[in-house]
Amino acid sequence: MTPDVVVDIGNTRMKWGRCADGCVADVVRLPLDDAAVWEAELAQFPAPRTGARRWAVASVNPPALHRFVAWARDHGETAVFEDYTALPIRVSVDEPARVGLDRLFGAVAARALVPAGAPAVTVDVGTAVTVNLIDAAGSFQGGAIFPGPRLMARALNEFTAKLPLSEPRNNYADFRAPAKNTADAIRTGILAALSGGVVQLLGALADQCSVPLWVFVTGGGAHLLDGLDLSRVADLVMVPSLTLEGIRIAAEALP
Repeated sequence: MTPDVVVDIGNTRMKWGRCADGCVADVVRLPLDDAAVWEAELAQFPAPRTGARRWAVASVNPPALHRFVAWARDHGETAVFEDYTALPIRVSVDEPARVGLDRLFGAVAARALVPAGAPAVTVDVGTAVTVNLIDAAGSFQGGAIFPGPRLMARALNEFTAKLPLSEPRNNYADFRAPAKNTADAIRTGILAALSGGVVQLLGALADQCSVPLWVFVTGGGAHLLDGLDLSRVADLVMVPSLTLEGIRIAAEALP
């Protein structure tokens, strides 16, 4: 299947990627529950060159997935990924069926972006932060998960009596400590936790690989890592559409 549109449905929003010339050409972010907005956005897309529009859809949010697929099936042909076995990648972990498909689609895309025999790591900064290893043979080897910046900020606000809701505004290039007020102290702490977690994990993964890692960063909070120096481990490559590219590649591998 060659998709016209790939869709990644998350916990707080969805992303559509229009496919052209063998890649994801344009990306838009849309609400999870507003069919009127979906209709308006679809009206801006060019008509498919031949036949019905082809959608490839994946999600970590089953209720939102089912709602969207019911709508999408009225607007073309739809391929839905709900199981890791449909993806063109080996999953070498204890419980493959419990791995979030977003992690696996990122791995599929990363594997396609590196030379044969090169290991890769994906760093997805979203509601949660995931750091995942794809080994030199192209197999998904698992990784780590920790709270994302917004989740950290909400936890501090909701589970304490006086701390305000304060999310990072700037990226690591503007990191300064100590902070001089409570709101900035929270932002500084979250940025330190994010960058420190990524550095620690990449160092541990690099120690297991005999050749340098390729590291691909994606997700709504990926910009927060701008300016983070990891030259001793690897260079970071920002790929905003990494998950969508993985969905496109997986769809094209379907029989």
